[in-house]
Amino acid sequence: MDDIFNLLENYEVVIYVVLGLAALFPLRRAYLVWQEYRAAQFGLERELAQRRITASLAMFFLLSLLIAAEFFLASFVIPARPKPVMLATPTLDLLTTPESAAAAGPTAEALAGAPAAPAAPAATAAPPAEGCIPGQLEWTLPQNGDEISGLVELRGTITVGNLGFYKYEFSQPGSDSWVTIAAGNQPLQDQPLGGVWNTADLIPGDYLLRLVVTDNQNQPFPICQITIRVVAPEED
Repeated sequence: MDDIFNLLENYEVVIYVVLGLAALFPLRRAYLVWQEYRAAQFGLERELAQRRITASLAMFFLLSLLIAAEFFLASFVIPARPKPVMLATPTLDLLTTPESAAAAGPTAEALAGAPAAPAAPAATAAPPAEGCIPGQLEWTLPQNGDEISGLVELRGTITVGNLGFYKYEFSQPGSDSWVTIAAGNQPLQDQPLGGVWNTADLIPGDYLLRLVVTDNQNQPFPICQITIRVVAPEED
C-alpha cells in the first residue's frame, strides 16, 4: 500500500495529464455522435447514436472520477497518513569520557581506600522554544524542556487564520534530517494532534519537536520548535 501511495504522490502531475488527455477522447466522440444524432432521419439511427453518446459520456465520467480520486488522495489522504518512524542513530560521546582519562591509573582517593563516586552529568537547561505563538501556534504537551517516555499523546494549539495544512516532526539536535510523525488540516485548541508517538524505540537523549504549518495559499507560518528529552521507560 505504501508503494501505491508513493507512486500516486510522486507522479501526481503525470497522472493528471494522462487522465485528462484520455478524458478528451470520449468527450470528443460524444460530440461527434451527437452531430450524427441531430442529422439522423430514422428512429433506429437515432437510437444507436443515443447509445453511443451514453457510452462515451459514461467513459468520460469514469475518467473524471479517477482524476477526482487522485486529487483527494494526493491532497488529503497521503499527507495525513503516518510516516514510518526512523530510529535515531546512537553516537558515542567521546568528550565526556576522554580516552586518556579512561586509561589513567587509580586516583589518590582510591589508593587511600575512599573510592570516588562517579560524577553525575550536569543538567543542562533546554534552549528556549522557537517560532511558537501563544494561543495560536504552540505545543501544549509536551512543553519545552519536558522529559517523556513510552507512548506519548502529543497535544497542541493551531488556530492560525486561513489554515491549510500542518505536520509535526522530530529530529536530533544538530541534524538536518526530520522524521514526520503525522499531519492534519483541522484547527486545534489544546487537543491531540492525532495518533500516539511511540518513543520506546528511540535512543534516550535530547530531541527536537516542531510544528510546520502553512496557510491555504501554501505560505508557511513560523515553525514552532521545542526541545524535549526522551528517557528510558521505568521497568516494573
